[in-house]
Amino acid sequence: MATRNYTDEEIRYVNSLYKKEYYWNLCDRPGLGMAPGNVTMHQMIQMRFTKNYLKRFGNNMLTETKLSSKIRITPDISIWGKIDFNRGIAKDPVLTIEITHTRQNDRYSNKTICMAFDLFPSIMESFIYNYADDTWCRYFRGTDGKVYLEENRDYSQLLHCHLHTLLK
Repeated sequence: MATRNYTDEEIRYVNSLYKKEYYWNLCDRPGLGMAPGNVTMHQMIQMRFTKNYLKRFGNNMLTETKLSSKIRITPDISIWGKIDFNRGIAKDPVLTIEITHTRQNDRYSNKTICMAFDLFPSIMESFIYNYADDTWCRYFRGTDGKVYLEENRDYSQLLHCHLHTLLK
């Protein structure tokens, strides 16, 4: 899929959301289980997933990486359509995963995921994993272009696997 060009107004809007408390918590404040300063368990889960993903699927994933140089949406894990490691370029994110440990962070993740779907047409699936509850939510883009939510679902249509199997 083609990378979308963002208007200056869209970029200002998304960046302004990070100034609000719920988005500010996502990207700049340590110790909330998201972004810099994540708790140890969060990082261990992310590392385990990464290790198992790379063994099984190859190297088209990144962790804690902005989806765009202009927009500060930074999922814990992102799977990309194209990555050029020699030039440091990643294009067309297709799947994202947020790792959380509280319902409050689930709500923050939900808002970020919905925004990512709006701004990145290449994203087909996104997941939230709450390790405190050991629960998953799957968001996906339907054939009609709308985003749908499936509670208690970790099966990825793109990867053809249950994501919890990558945490073992």
